[in-house]
Amino acid sequence: MNADADPTQNWGPLLEALALGAMATGLALLTLALILVPQRLAQRPASTGIVSLHLAADGQLRLWNQPIPTAQLIGVLQRLEAGKARPTVRLVPDRDVPWGAVQQLMGRLGRTDLPLELQLP
Repeated sequence: MNADADPTQNWGPLLEALALGAMATGLALLTLALILVPQRLAQRPASTGIVSLHLAADGQLRLWNQPIPTAQLIGVLQRLEAGKARPTVRLVPDRDVPWGAVQQLMGRLGRTDLPLELQLP
């Protein structure tokens, strides 16, 4: 018998290609998960324990995507502190914000008993 006549001997290259395709698909899914899972965790709302406070380069603060003056921010943080849930305050500065301004705001936010996180851009 001829090797070309036996169909079972031609499965080697096909199985190698199938294995490589499955491995590439698995790696692509793993990479996608490594990118998306941290982003989803970073976007959790306050009801799940995260309050994101964005600091713009011009010094403007945004809480829940709304501009908020610093005087009102302290009141909001005090109400959060008095509530049952103890959310974490996450400070997210823009990349153009001077480090001194970030440290100054963190000092003000650190006066509360709420946990504080810094998310660098």
